[in-house]
Amino acid sequence: MKEAGEPRTWHLSVVLTSTREGTEVFDTLDDMPAVLRARCVRALDSKDCQTVVIADEAGRDYLRRIIEEREQAKQQEIAAKPVVKRAYSVRLAVEIAVCGAIGFALWLLATVR
Repeated sequence: MKEAGEPRTWHLSVVLTSTREGTEVFDTLDDMPAVLRARCVRALDSKDCQTVVIADEAGRDYLRRIIEEREQAKQQEIAAKPVVKRAYSVRLAVEIAVCGAIGFALWLLATVR
């Protein structure tokens, strides 16, 4: 068990495995036999992986606050994207106008001679 960011918040990780031979509990993946560890690592990227959070009222409030902060950050990121797209569009229009002006100036120089 290790203490996390918030006071009185603890993270406890347990690996519970169930095979034909029975159910076993390990503290970390390193404690598992190599063959079982390989199967477990493959399963972590599949639908077979589950996370269980058990929290009291303070823990729920803490989790709710973290989720809200992440959602607000995503909303701010989404809101910033149109500004970036608009700036890119303006820059592109200016570059095209400058290239056109240079081309017109070169044409004018060529025809004046």
